[in-house]
Amino acid sequence: MNLIVIPFHDWRKSESEGFRTRDVHLINAFAKLPQVEKVLVVNRPLTWLELYYKKYNRELQGKRVIRQKKFELTEINEKLFVADCFSNDWLGALKDRQKWFFKAYGNAQYQEFLSQCLAHLGMDNPVLVTQNVFAYQLSTRFPVKRKLFDAWDNFMKFPAYASIRPELKKAYLSSGEHIDRWTTNSVENQGLFAEEYSVKRIEVIKNGLNISFVNSDLPKPKDLSEIPGTIIGFGGKLSYLVDVELVNKITADHPEASFVFVGQILAKDVYANIIKRPNVHFLGDKHYSEYPAYVKSFDICIVPYRINEGQHGGDSLKAYEYLSTGKKVVGTNGNGLQDLHEYLYLGMNPQEFSDMLKNTENEKPMLNLEPHLWATKATTIIELMHETEEVPAV
Repeated sequence: MNLIVIPFHDWRKSESEGFRTRDVHLINAFAKLPQVEKVLVVNRPLTWLELYYKKYNRELQGKRVIRQKKFELTEINEKLFVADCFSNDWLGALKDRQKWFFKAYGNAQYQEFLSQCLAHLGMDNPVLVTQNVFAYQLSTRFPVKRKLFDAWDNFMKFPAYASIRPELKKAYLSSGEHIDRWTTNSVENQGLFAEEYSVKRIEVIKNGLNISFVNSDLPKPKDLSEIPGTIIGFGGKLSYLVDVELVNKITADHPEASFVFVGQILAKDVYANIIKRPNVHFLGDKHYSEYPAYVKSFDICIVPYRINEGQHGGDSLKAYEYLSTGKKVVGTNGNGLQDLHEYLYLGMNPQEFSDMLKNTENEKPMLNLEPHLWATKATTIIELMHETEEVPAV
């Protein structure tokens, strides 16, 4: 089987930070499956201004196969290829911000280049997996017979996209009309997408775990070694999902422990409202290749997310990474953690959460990792693609 995959995240960003998100985890897993011949990744369009501002290299880490003024094809390895689109419309991107990507993915010239790439690579009768709602014009119109939309989190609930919800709804509705098979990461999303967008066949495929994370044997990081006491750690993006009041309570309740945050700060207001007590430590973002060493050095792993308000029907990827260590994991009852209640501790209120941090003993059973590996998830999607009916492109 030959695959065309449209990820949400930019390939250059993943090269810079490490391949740590659902979309690129699955892409790398697809490329390692024996039943997959080649994978063509449709990279996120970008302007020359963004390339300069983010200090990205134009050239990806691989061998250039096709190079044109606005388009490029790179061989990452013998099975994995990435197509790029470079736009001169920097003014439109500045003005429209996220909305610009709907237009950029709909560029007819990009579609023509992708067809050229398929012909050059000899990728006959490919199937398409899109992981990007912003690319709906490309994914619904591209002339392939079998398509799947991996609609992971519900972007309609993301505060950052509040201003473009009408465009997002249109994209979801169009995808529901023209893409026969969907997958998502939560039962909540499964029901919502089926009802709101008339999706007839949608399966839940939870997030997974990278086997290299499990097998990593890195020494304890130096900046973590210098922090005293029991290490209660959060590894992930500091976003609007983090419950600031809960964080401030547990850091006050346990002054003898050190609370360590490893990851990007996406919500500056969340960071600003966390009380910077002497036992609170922000170590910044780490490359994904270094990240396992931090998690494996935590004594307790936490997911202090808000419940009820602000949830987006997600499934915490970090929870699977935490559970692979065998350490005690404490979280709130939301964003998919309740589905893992057999293996981790759920604080139903702030006091329960705090009480669960009084000791590091983990009396929960170890998660069986095999069903949760990304290779397993990718295999399941390939099996679904074999079952997907052939439908005419728009």
